[in-house]
Amino acid sequence: MQLNIHDSTLKRIGFINNDLPDALHYFNDNWHRYLAEGTSTFDFSVNKVNPDYALLTLQSYISFSYDDEDYLFNIINIQQDHYSMQLQCENLNLELISEDVEPYNNNLRHSIVWYLKNAAKITDNVVEIGNNPFSTIDEDTSNPILSFDSTETKLARIISICNSFKAEFQFKTNLKDDGTLQNITLDLYQTGGVGQLRKDVTLYYGKNIDGITSTGDRTSTFFNSTTVTDSNNKYNWLSIEGKYYNSDGQLEFYKDAGSNTAYAPLSRDMFPSQILSTSSDQYTNKNIQTSASSNDDLWDYAVSQFKLHAYPQMTYEVIVSVNAVTSALGNDKKLNIGDTIIVQDATFDKSDGGLILSARVSEQEISFTNPLNNKITFTNFVKLKSEISADLYGRMKDLVDQNIPYKAEVETTNGLQFKNGKGSTTLTARIYFGSDSSETKADSYEWRKDGTLVANVQEITVDASGIDGKAVYAYKATVNEKVVGTASVTITNVNDGENGTDGTDGRSVTGIEQKYQLTQTDATPANPWEDEVWQTSQPKMTATNKYLWSITRTTFNQAPLTQDIVEQKAVYGDSGEDGSDGDPGKIVSDEEPTTKFKGLTWKYIGITAVDASDGTNIQPNTEYYWNGKNWVINLINAKNIITETLTALGDVTAGSFTLKNGDTGMSVKDGTVKSWGVSKKPDPSVPGGYSNTSVGATLDSGNLIFYSADYNTVSNDGEVIDPAKKAVLLSMDNHNTQSNAVTLVLESARPNFQFLIVGKTVLQGDVTVYGEIRQTSKTASVTIGAGLTLSLERRGEMVIAILTGTINSSLTSGQQFGVGKIPLGYRPNKSVNIPAHMTSSYNNAHIDNAHIDAGIDGACTWWGPSTNTGYPRGTQTWFTDDALPN
Repeated sequence: MQLNIHDSTLKRIGFINNDLPDALHYFNDNWHRYLAEGTSTFDFSVNKVNPDYALLTLQSYISFSYDDEDYLFNIINIQQDHYSMQLQCENLNLELISEDVEPYNNNLRHSIVWYLKNAAKITDNVVEIGNNPFSTIDEDTSNPILSFDSTETKLARIISICNSFKAEFQFKTNLKDDGTLQNITLDLYQTGGVGQLRKDVTLYYGKNIDGITSTGDRTSTFFNSTTVTDSNNKYNWLSIEGKYYNSDGQLEFYKDAGSNTAYAPLSRDMFPSQILSTSSDQYTNKNIQTSASSNDDLWDYAVSQFKLHAYPQMTYEVIVSVNAVTSALGNDKKLNIGDTIIVQDATFDKSDGGLILSARVSEQEISFTNPLNNKITFTNFVKLKSEISADLYGRMKDLVDQNIPYKAEVETTNGLQFKNGKGSTTLTARIYFGSDSSETKADSYEWRKDGTLVANVQEITVDASGIDGKAVYAYKATVNEKVVGTASVTITNVNDGENGTDGTDGRSVTGIEQKYQLTQTDATPANPWEDEVWQTSQPKMTATNKYLWSITRTTFNQAPLTQDIVEQKAVYGDSGEDGSDGDPGKIVSDEEPTTKFKGLTWKYIGITAVDASDGTNIQPNTEYYWNGKNWVINLINAKNIITETLTALGDVTAGSFTLKNGDTGMSVKDGTVKSWGVSKKPDPSVPGGYSNTSVGATLDSGNLIFYSADYNTVSNDGEVIDPAKKAVLLSMDNHNTQSNAVTLVLESARPNFQFLIVGKTVLQGDVTVYGEIRQTSKTASVTIGAGLTLSLERRGEMVIAILTGTINSSLTSGQQFGVGKIPLGYRPNKSVNIPAHMTSSYNNAHIDNAHIDAGIDGACTWWGPSTNTGYPRGTQTWFTDDALPN
């Protein structure tokens, strides 16, 4: 998958492609698509090896194409270190994500488009309304009356409006061919309208489903009788009469006119509120409230709440095999967001004929570089039941198996065509039961050639010598004395044909000749080839006969036999006026030249230095050139200098000295190599406004010494190489004269010396440290939920966590804390548990077996007895692979 990089104007400026060796590559990518929000996010990382990483900024955009649709992302967050960058992207423009809309008061019905444009402030230059199955008439009684009490983002307002209309929506991005934005479209759908009902797709446990978990829960809100009131006090609940029957024709919910309560009798029978008496009220009641637009709305709301709360809440978790996330399924189409499919597990509940679920794709996580991270999240689970008895189901399965067609194929080892009667190929008959990928062995096989029986085996060899033009080979496979599969192939033999007769000769060039003539005018000569004015050798042009012409004759083997082309070859140029005398090139003298021009070279041969007229100090036996304003030393770029000594040069002031790869290097015997420099910083307390300092180093046999002078201790041209300014000594010392042991000594000549290593450092072998090693420490604190806090300290790759706080809400075993996660920079590289010892008792029993699991994503989960009080304390230490936080 190629990712395109766009600048702030959406112009395409680069790309990221793992299939191209020299391109920028990406990894750790996660494309997360959401049904509820109608959009997606995309996170990925790049290494900083390729310089194109610099194109990725917070002003950049990323795009790619998936299943013939364009997706454009804002880069909203970048984390980076010396080696890599981690980027987080949103598939919406910044106005929808970040811009707020104010509260909006309204007391009239309006269409969904009206609310989007007026309450959500959606304009056509930002988002265009595409598909819209809802009424566009404001006064339509199906439209709700909506007001919005708080400030929220445009995206949150869009979601709120669509939820009120029971609408689903999708944002779609369309790009032009040059990569710039064409438009963003907001498509609206009725509930269930995003995606398709994929009747062609059934996912099976053991094939493309790795696991199913079912949870039944009555601890959440449960009731089977209710009174519904209108929060606007406009519609009368007492006057409503309603009945709701389930798919079996049973009265499931009802309310009588004049009664204040609606009931769910089937739920009461299954889950009575008390079991001591059958004559007492056995309903569990809860009163609810909604904003209604009609009496029917009140009854519809009661039915919807009964469906949610009159029975135990059943939840399912389906783990999909990674190959089912992006692979073509059913009618050769990939699963898309919003698609509804069937999930089946025949082993889940055998007493009930297995588990069959209808499920909808609500989230997709796709990794283009690591498909093992692919994931699908399903919602809208509906348990489907079979109306067939187990015996009948078994008999039907047998009948289906007997009538499932076999798929027959022919496998060849050398193709189906021979040439000139040479070669052979082996034909193998193979059959497959239904959609099985594994071969079924037949009881018998029968091969025929052009209708004549040749063998009763699965595999035959066909020789080219036995094929006259072509032959049809066919087989039939028999299982349980029934022919279940047939297939055939046509084998051909092609012989080379006889040579054909020669064709007629074509017209071709047989020769090329050229002649020349001179003329006094530029008129093209009309003389024919035979005219003596044309000469075989090129004549010399003069000021009179200044135009040179050529005639080229091409001779052919067929008529027309010749072709002549006349061309002008050259023109004699007229003489120009005489030029002025040139400037002198180089002056050698002991006095400054009085006439100067840019580029003039002067070698001063005087004995003592002198100051030139421009103020330049001129040194003896030195060459200068005039640059138009000043005398400048004329540098010589010497490519090759071979000498045994440079003593004649004296003190040399130079820039850099570079040795090419493979050179023997530079050596100094019984001497010292020095390097120093002077720098300054603003300081208004000293004359001139700057303080000077200098740093340097010396290298001699066995010692590397670094020097550093304090500010204002040297002048601009002062040296720093002074024993009083020595800072650090790095030396080789052989303390043991009886062996070859050598010690590397790093000695500080000043107190409070800090040895700082930046970047990754590898120490190989034994390391002995005298004194302390202090690592950089970073701290953080996160409230994870239920009143509990983790205090975190990062030391190197180790993290110390301390659990404190007072439990202020209910906790049950396996419950994930919902307030906060362990932040990046402190997360464990594998799951760890943090002991949670209670400092007070729970139900008069001390709790010692509780702990909190900390996952690699920072999420924390309580494991222990259910409680809503206590003072857990605990400490844990783990290692992290996260980058050190800033």
